[in-house]
Order: sequence, then C-alpha cells, then structure tokens
Amino acid sequence: MAKKIICMLLALSMMLTVLAACNNDPVVDETPDDGQQQEDIQGNDKVEEPFDGTLKLVVDGVSDYVIVRGENAYISEVTASTELQKYLKQISGVEIPIVTDATEPVAKEIVVGKTNREAEGEFNRDELGDDGLVIKSNGQKLFLVGGEQRGTLYAVYEFLESYLGCGFYTNTIEKVPEMKTITLETIEEDKQIPIMRSRDLGWAAYSGFENICVKRKLNGHQCAISDAKGGRFIWNPYVHTFASLVNYGTYGAEHPEYFAHTEDGTLLSNDGRPQLCLTNPDVLQITIDTVKWWIQNTPGVKVVSVSQNDGGSPCMCSNCQAVYAEENGAYSGTNIRFVNAVAEAIKEEYPDVMIDTLAYQYSREACITKPAENVIVRLCSIECCFTHPLSECSVQAFQPHDSTVSESSFAENLQDWGKICDNVYIWDYTTNFWLFTVNFSSFNTLRENMKFFAENNVKGVFEQGDGFTTCGEFNDLRCYLLSKLLWDPHMSEDEYYGYMNDFLENVYGPGWQYIREYIDLKEAHNRNFHLGCKQRADEVFEYCNIKQVTVRDKAEVVEGVTLDMLDNYQTVDWTDYINYYSEIPEPELVTKGYELFAKAIEMAETEQQKTELDKALIQVEILDSHYRYKAKSVYSTNLNLVIRSALSSIEMSEDKHAEYVATLPSYLRYFSGKYNDEYYQFNKTLGEKMIGYGITTVKECWDAEAYFYPGEANYSKDPREW
Repeated sequence: MAKKIICMLLALSMMLTVLAACNNDPVVDETPDDGQQQEDIQGNDKVEEPFDGTLKLVVDGVSDYVIVRGENAYISEVTASTELQKYLKQISGVEIPIVTDATEPVAKEIVVGKTNREAEGEFNRDELGDDGLVIKSNGQKLFLVGGEQRGTLYAVYEFLESYLGCGFYTNTIEKVPEMKTITLETIEEDKQIPIMRSRDLGWAAYSGFENICVKRKLNGHQCAISDAKGGRFIWNPYVHTFASLVNYGTYGAEHPEYFAHTEDGTLLSNDGRPQLCLTNPDVLQITIDTVKWWIQNTPGVKVVSVSQNDGGSPCMCSNCQAVYAEENGAYSGTNIRFVNAVAEAIKEEYPDVMIDTLAYQYSREACITKPAENVIVRLCSIECCFTHPLSECSVQAFQPHDSTVSESSFAENLQDWGKICDNVYIWDYTTNFWLFTVNFSSFNTLRENMKFFAENNVKGVFEQGDGFTTCGEFNDLRCYLLSKLLWDPHMSEDEYYGYMNDFLENVYGPGWQYIREYIDLKEAHNRNFHLGCKQRADEVFEYCNIKQVTVRDKAEVVEGVTLDMLDNYQTVDWTDYINYYSEIPEPELVTKGYELFAKAIEMAETEQQKTELDKALIQVEILDSHYRYKAKSVYSTNLNLVIRSALSSIEMSEDKHAEYVATLPSYLRYFSGKYNDEYYQFNKTLGEKMIGYGITTVKECWDAEAYFYPGEANYSKDPREW
C-alpha cells in the first residue's frame, strides 16, 4: 500500500514538471523594489486619469500635491509657504507637505516664490519689483510668485481671497470656507503690479497689527510689519522735520537768520517752531549733515523727510522772495531747490534713499524747478472738501488760521506736480479730527479720489485717519476699502460697492443691508454740504439738523394746564409741553439710525456680529448725545414758559397767584435738574461702553488731557469735553 502511494506521488510530480515546461510565460514578482516604492511615495508618480486641465489640489480630503519653496528662499517667501499650508488645512483639513526645490520635481506642485521650477525668464522679477505678483498654472503645477520682498506673500493671500473664497476683513474677523475638494480651472496668468509703491494707512484699527496690514497688501511706514512679513517703507523721520533738522532752541539766539522772517525782519515764530530760511547756506549744510546722520543710524531706511513744520508761513527775506519770483510766485520754489541740494549731497553714498518733502498749505502750488529723481513730493489735501470728488470740488472746507493757503484748487496743484515730478505722493485725510466718532461722509468719493490720484502720476498714498484710538465709525470698513483702492485704484464702481457689501455681510451678519442703508442715508444727507477733515463739532451737528427751531409765538397762551398739574408738577407727564414753544427736530440720522441698527442686531447670528454692530452704533449714540445736550435746555426753558403762561391765564386769587409765582424758581430747578440727570446718565452709559471698546477720545489729541477715563469723565458735558 505504501509503495502505491509513493508511485502516485512520483507520477503527479512528473506531470507538474511537464506542465511547467510547456508554459512559455515567465513567473513575475509583482512586489516593487524599495527604489520603486520611494519613487511612488515622493513623486506620486502613479497611474491616474489623463490631465483634463483641472487642477485637483484636494479631492475628498486627500491631496497628491506638495508645496515647493526655494531652498534659500527670502524670509517672507518662507512665511508665504507656511501661510498657504495653514489656510489650505483650515479649508480642507489636509496638511499639504512643504518641500524645497532641492527635491526632484514632480507633476503636482504648488510653487511658492522664486525656485528652480520656473523656466528661465518665465517671471520678470524686474517688472514685478518688490510687490508685484503672478498667479498662473502650467499643467498640473500652480505658481504663486512675486517680488521677493513682499510679492510672493501677496500672491498667496490674493490666491486665497480671489480663488478660494477667503476674506480678510479686520484684525480679528476672517472668512475661511470649508470644502473637502479644491479644484481649479487653468489659470493663464493673473499678473498684478501695484501703481502705488507706498500704500499706507494711519488708522488705529490697523496700527500695530501686521497680519491684517500684510493681508491687505499695505507696506507703508505706519504699518509696523516685520521682515518675516515683508517689511515696510521706513521713513526716518516721518514728517514736519524742520524743527528737528535746525532746532530753534539750539540755534535761534545766535543765528536768528536761520529761521523764517517777515520782510521787515520780524521772526515768524509759529509757536516756537518757525520755518527755516531755505536760502541760507548754513541751514543747508546743517541739514545735509543731520540727514546723513539719520541714514547712518536707521537700518533699512528708505526715505528721509526734509519737510516744513506744521502751521506757520514761509520765510519772506529778500533772498527767499527773489527765488519765489523766479519760480512764478510759488512758495514751494525755495523748498524744492533746498531738498534737491540735500538729495544731490546723499545720492552717491546712499543711492537707495529718497528725500521726502511736503507740498502743504503755503507750499502746495508747484514751482518751475523739477524735483530731483530721488525726491518725493507729498501733496496734502488738508483744506479740501471730502464729500465731493477732489477732481470736481474746489471748495476749501478748512482754512488754517496760522498759515497761508494755496489759492488754486487741489486738482490743479496735483496736475501741475504730476507734470514735473516722477515721485508724487499724497497725504490724504479720511476722518474728521474734531469728531472722530461721527461718520466722515466720504464713502462715495474714496474710489473717485484714488482713481484721480493714479491718473495724475501719483506713486504713493498715505490715508490719515484716527490714529489715536479706534472710534466705532465704520473705521474697519474704511480701512478695508482704502486698502483695496490702494492696490487697485482703477477698480469699477460695481467692484468697489461689491467689496463694501462683502465686508458688511461678513462682519455684521444677515442684517448687513440695514447697515448699508444707513451708510447710504448719511452719504446722501452730507452730499448737500462741503465737509472737511477739520469740521468743527458744532458744524457737524448742525448739518445733522440738531438745532433749535422756534415754532410758536412766546406770547401764545398755553391751554390745558390746571392748578392740579402745577401742584403735582413732579409727577405729571409734561411730554406734550416740552416742545410747546420751540423744538429741536430729532435728526433722521438718529431716529433712522436706531431703527436700522436695531433691525440688524435682531438678525445677528453670532455674538461677534452683535458686538461689531453695537460698536458701530456709537456713531448714532454720539449724535444722539449732542441732540440731548441741545434739547435738555430747551425742554426746561419751554416748561418754565408753559407754567408762566398757565399762571397768567388760570383764574385764582391774588394770594394764590403770588404763591405760585414764588414757586417758579423751584419749577425751573426741578426741570433743569431732571433733564441734566437724564443727560448725564445717557452719557455715562455711552462713555463706559466706549471705554469698554477701547475708545477713549473723540477728537484729535496730543496730550493726556484730551482722553477720558473711567471715573474721571465729566458726563454732564458734550462728549468732546468728557
């Protein structure tokens, strides 16, 4: 039996051998070797569907892409790659790995910044400068590149906003969509090179917050941005430097000739900060020496300001007047000749540093002498009306008491400077320094003004706002729109208001259209007036219809008042009589403002939206406070007159009449105290709310006395005097 089994096994073995010999196909080991595995892991070089023109960055929560940056990338390009990775993870949940261009290229790459992945000459870095950007695809590769200093970082944020639907609205409010799949159609080339080399905002909403400044593509001196985020244009000093260059306290006693004088030799003191005599050779040499010292002691400085002091008038000595005559009467003539000489003295040693000066108040008109190539002229619009386009309105809404003002319009000044200077910058104004908390009605002119700047060779803009404290006056919205305009001054009206609506919706929530309605209401109302950046508070309130209007003859007898009402005057409802003789019509901007904000707050979905709405409501409450300030005295006066009229018309004995007449002072004290108390309580509530939001001043201020603090504010007075 055992032998039979052995024979059967031998026969079976022989049959298997024959079958194997008859098979011509070799046996293949389908397990890849280690090298092939590594290639698949690093390169994702596996069989997949042919490329159909769609970039599939993430599909169902999975990505085959890598982010590639240069091995020796500029510091802000390193930031750009990590920012892209961070936001793509927030959007999709996928953390796409970052590699350097030292790795072997693969098909699916998001290339960030300057790398060896781009073909020679593919991106013109000279054309892009520091800030220009390009977004484009090439096959399955996506390129986000730009000027090394800031452009690449801008390209990342532009890509996130314009292609992936992110929104960067305030320092604390962003929109980041969530989606498991991120696909893009082919991007031929999206190239953006800003017209404005310097884009600067002087608003507390952005001051000290580099993240929102960079995301909004700002690069000016007032935006404190670290090198890791691209840095900024560094001025040192920034403005009004004559007093620092040649100080009157240092030189005035021994060298009065260094400073501005009238024709008869009287010093133009300007509160101890006289302007300089710019035809004096010693003043020029001192200035050159000081400027060089500033440059040597300010690492990274781009611009040094050699500019007139705030206020004051130009020197009228015979030498200066001779120059004015040669310059067609323009007071800027001595200034431009002076800064040209300074610029010439530093250009060889410091070829990358510009000299900046102002065309401000008396020096606003362009002269004949052309500014040197390394000179910046900053034209200031401080006198202008801002409720109408600068290109159309020549009204000077602000007349400084201590300085000569150009008789020609700002538009003429800008056009003339643009013809002779390649580096015209603008110092523009986007707030009311007398009352920060009330809307500065320029939303309908911001776009037109920025376009006008760009059309007239302007290369940089500083938008001065409320740099002292956040103000609750749509300041975040204003900064957002200004940053958009500084990057793209030629945007269409539809684009501009599209950005406004997008901001309002994402910051204020579903009721955003009520806030837009309030903005439109105020803009339409104030278009009837010429309002400037130094509009005094009383004028602003008058424009808002907060004024007394007499409606009845004081001699008219009041009907309906009884002796019982006089006896119980402290508990009687006097509503029908508080405006009997004269009234202050409650302004529409207050009544409608409360109504619209209430609707928006009711629709708010989050606590953050309610908070933002409550903060913006302060601008309505400030108007209401001033209305109440005017109204309280009217109410008490009216009731005093009403009671006097009643005493003269109600029949009573002489003794009783005398008794009531003797009581009149107590009536007046009661009603005056009642409305004063109500006003104080309203202001106290408003003031504490403002302090809670970090709003501690309502006007331009340079000393501690202009701020109000918990427990110290005088809430019995108008907000400007708290």
